[in-house]
Amino acid sequence: MLPVLRRLLAGVTLAGLWVLTADASAEAVVIRQAEWPLKQFQAEKVWRISEGQGVTVAVIDSGVDSAHPDLKGQVLQGAGFIGDPRDNGQSDISGDSHGTAIAGIIAGTGKANAGNGMTGLAPKSKVLPVRVTTNGTAEPTAIAEGIKYAADHHAQVINISIGTTTPDPLLREAITYALGKDTVIVASAGNDGQNGNPPMYPAAFPGVIDVTGTDSSRHFWPVSESGPQSTLAAPATDIYSANDRGQYVRADGTSYAAGYVSAAAALVRSAFPHLSAGQTIRRLINTASRPGGSGHDDQYGYGLIDPLAALHAPAADDGGAANPLLSADPLGKHTSTGVGPVTVIALSGAAVALTSASAWTVVRRRRKRSAKKTDPIPKPSHGRPRPAAAGKTKQKSRT
Repeated sequence: MLPVLRRLLAGVTLAGLWVLTADASAEAVVIRQAEWPLKQFQAEKVWRISEGQGVTVAVIDSGVDSAHPDLKGQVLQGAGFIGDPRDNGQSDISGDSHGTAIAGIIAGTGKANAGNGMTGLAPKSKVLPVRVTTNGTAEPTAIAEGIKYAADHHAQVINISIGTTTPDPLLREAITYALGKDTVIVASAGNDGQNGNPPMYPAAFPGVIDVTGTDSSRHFWPVSESGPQSTLAAPATDIYSANDRGQYVRADGTSYAAGYVSAAAALVRSAFPHLSAGQTIRRLINTASRPGGSGHDDQYGYGLIDPLAALHAPAADDGGAANPLLSADPLGKHTSTGVGPVTVIALSGAAVALTSASAWTVVRRRRKRSAKKTDPIPKPSHGRPRPAAAGKTKQKSRT
């Protein structure tokens, strides 16, 4: 049996699934107030410099609801790799709106409800939907094909909010291929920080931005996985985004954190189209705020992303064209090691040999809390994990 990947959206709260009522203006204000990451990033100042225009971000996930009012016109025709050759990725039947929510964080326009909907961090970027799952799990073959498809279809940024504890060789080869296409690859660190804290792949592969999670107080979210492979941190708790019914969802997870980093990369690649993927990554690393101090921290990586600082950074922060995450010194401002795809494969060749003989399955773990559609949106809880509802938790299993 081939390994199966799971989504990295933990502590899901679907209480945010609601319909705009007669008092839509008041509820729209709540949505605006709830979008705390945009306030933390000083989004209004960011958008004076860049809104992500001209950049395509591939979302390797469950597809994206292109009909959502906040995503109309933002979702390109993509592809699916789950058996239907006619699939263009422009729908989402996942049940938890996973792909749609990630797309909303990246490219939501806020046009719903007369301009009072939810807004992504890079609202003028485009989303390339690549469906590799509908039920929370995905075969490595589908993920690998999706990554290659995205790279071949000129996605400057690839978001992968799916992961596995096994460094599958198919995934490694696909990551290497996309890195060779000058693509910024962003992936979730995972949500098992309190359950063994294993490194997750593809996030932990060399060259990939491994994203951990923080709360609204900039504190590390303890559910998030972390370690020496961590690259950057981003908001992961009490996140509001689009769902697949034209409404909204509230959730926690490093899936969302990865979405914010992908959006930040889109902002930089839009403002500085001459930069390589490696220079884009270096700019994000060099300008990140470092709650853990200077250098690298297992929880925050090289720091909490700061899109405004990244856009204001001097050219000296760009360094050479090589991907800094393939270097022994990612913080070096002028380091160009010449490390290439062959090194990516060689760094853990022994693990690949072991992986090819392994057999196991991983399924998504989540928590849900039901609510009526007319319920008001609850106030954010400042990133603290919410208790699981009885009978609603799917346990992780391996075979």
